[in-house]
Amino acid sequence: MSSTDKEAFLAVYKEIESEILDDIRNLPAIADSVKEQLITYYSKCLPYTVPGGKMTRGLTVVKGVEVLKQRALTDEEFKHAAILGWQVEWLQAFFLVADDIMDASITRRGSPCWYKVPEVTQDNAINDALILENMIYQTLRRHFKKHPSYVQILELFIDTTFQTEVGQHIDTNGTPYADGARAPLDLSRFTLDRYRGCVRYKTCYYSFYLSCALALAYCGHDPDSDEGRALYRNAEDVCMILGEYFQIQDDVLDAFAPPEVLGKIGTDIEDAKCSWLVCRALELADDDGRRVLEDFYGRHDAEGVAKVKELYRELKLEELYHEYEEEQKKNCDELIAKIEPENFRDLFKFLLGKIYKRQK
Repeated sequence: MSSTDKEAFLAVYKEIESEILDDIRNLPAIADSVKEQLITYYSKCLPYTVPGGKMTRGLTVVKGVEVLKQRALTDEEFKHAAILGWQVEWLQAFFLVADDIMDASITRRGSPCWYKVPEVTQDNAINDALILENMIYQTLRRHFKKHPSYVQILELFIDTTFQTEVGQHIDTNGTPYADGARAPLDLSRFTLDRYRGCVRYKTCYYSFYLSCALALAYCGHDPDSDEGRALYRNAEDVCMILGEYFQIQDDVLDAFAPPEVLGKIGTDIEDAKCSWLVCRALELADDDGRRVLEDFYGRHDAEGVAKVKELYRELKLEELYHEYEEEQKKNCDELIAKIEPENFRDLFKFLLGKIYKRQK
């Protein structure tokens, strides 16, 4: 089995799901009828929120272990790597369920957001996000408690969760709140410096670095040794560039990709997000263009969104993005070429190949 075997990877998800449902089934001092309600509910929640994406984050862990061991994985190694990979996907599910509520999003992966499912509601979805996070630690304890890297693996999830939640706060407060409501739009807050800080913490660590670091940890690379320190540092350096590229790509797709292709309805303009597009627009727009952003950015109506997108097109931001994409691809190739050991480069080539010129 290998990182290209998605069926085997999905089979491990089913095992983890079954274990978690058994945990619920074995809870003491709860009536059987209540347990059945819980099992029925989470039998729907888990497959709705955890699998269903491209699974790149999870498969990257498997790919990383393959690359580091320089051979095909044993069945046990594949299962361990897949379990770790699925915990990254579980972390993603926790973030997305919460993020969709915060952004008042409508769809995710081509279906209604979890909190929009009629029998779920926002109240349940908030609790579900918390439970999804807890399930990560239940599964890690079950499968890795005796593994020599158990504490390091736990710390990677703890650190990454904190980093991502800091990034989420920066993202949510691009336009601050006052008296329980959004404060008036302040375009001076939309700078590339703020944007890069947000992206580093909101996206780079959990979408790229965590999977690579988990592979290193599972394979026994000590971050406190000279060799290990270099490996983790190289992984972080490349992942920060890949993550920024990925997020800028995401911002452009949010504005310009058809919802049926993207799998969701983009809301960055309505939500007054500090996106790459608005930061670049503010750098390039004349006084008339700035007035368009002042009048329409952050408005929850189709006319406002259309006006802002029209400005983006006038400023040729899609063309600027494509120039940036090629430059970033070159930068990534050059950085990857310097990584030692040479076989470790294959992991980052794999990641770059997954995102270069993606359409969704």
